[in-house]
Amino acid sequence: MQINPQNFYALNNLGLALRESAQPDQALACFQQACKLKPDYAEAHSNIGNVYKDIGQQDDAILAYRQAIRLNAALAEPWNNLALIYQKRKELELAIQCAERAVTLQPNLAEIHNTLGNIYKDAGQPAQAINSYQRAVALDPEHGNALHFIHVLSGQASTQAPVSYVSKVFDDYAERFDQHLQEVLAYQIPVVIGKELRQLRIADANADAKAWRILDLGCGTGLVAKELASMAAQLVGVDLSEKMLLKAQARQIYHRLIQADLLTMTRQETAASYEVVTAADVFVYLGQLDHIVADISRLLVADGIFAFSVEAADERLTQENDVAGYTLRSSGRYAHQLSYLGKLASAYEFTLLQCLPQTIRMENLQAIPGYLLIWRKENPVVI
Repeated sequence: MQINPQNFYALNNLGLALRESAQPDQALACFQQACKLKPDYAEAHSNIGNVYKDIGQQDDAILAYRQAIRLNAALAEPWNNLALIYQKRKELELAIQCAERAVTLQPNLAEIHNTLGNIYKDAGQPAQAINSYQRAVALDPEHGNALHFIHVLSGQASTQAPVSYVSKVFDDYAERFDQHLQEVLAYQIPVVIGKELRQLRIADANADAKAWRILDLGCGTGLVAKELASMAAQLVGVDLSEKMLLKAQARQIYHRLIQADLLTMTRQETAASYEVVTAADVFVYLGQLDHIVADISRLLVADGIFAFSVEAADERLTQENDVAGYTLRSSGRYAHQLSYLGKLASAYEFTLLQCLPQTIRMENLQAIPGYLLIWRKENPVVI
């Protein structure tokens, strides 16, 4: 495609396309050339800020957004994106000021109300956060993040996080997922699952008869599969996030990858078609586990293994939404009681092999306690 090098509008549009296709350097060059040709081009300065924000150069992004605002203070996007950067830096008063300005300028955009809700939540102002989230939902009834944190902050019972919330969280997280999880959050559950299943395989005299067919629920980028690939005859992964699945596909160790919610996928699979099912850091987005555990039991062969992690809920909790055995935390993640999990195991023909206390991850330098559980599908007694 030929483009007039003096056409600053065309350069800006080309930059938008390049940014969308994950070519930040080329996009930045287009936006900068557009600004050179038209120094008062506020939208292009805002787009420069967007590229710098994408690649983590926050100081440069702030300068670009401030320049865009100086040129056109009525643009909502740079105010909103400034708010997001200040939120990330924990400069919450500044973040609130910028987000409130964005809301005033663009009151009919749900995402801007959601941004303000997230900042109020982080600032410990739940009433204001709920109000902003409710405005977001009024504009977009399917806005997953706003719906989810209305439940979190108001104490409303919910059985699972909205699908749209989970998929967006992990689409946004995909590029930095592995590094952040392992280096910042000290996430070791996939490694522990691999270690424990290898030990089980060694201890089982019949295990070397054939490799396992493994179903990896909420597979993400494939961190669990990487640990289990040497033991697998077949590896199948399912996840809601398209971008996480692209990362998983790049590992070239899965035989099938499916984009779907867990129950939609499992209910389409043949009974007794797996020796192992895993769910690492998945049930933190599901409160009620009855239906998925029932289907996992259906999918496993007799003596099949189910390995999964949960955050630990206090067994003494007595609020209404904990009677069911789980609670929705301020983080937006669910924690489960061992007593609830024990009832599920009994109801769906599992025997407990291991219940290992684990630090699920670090959060604000605090260890989040949980468990890695390994269940075995019971072998029906023939009379």
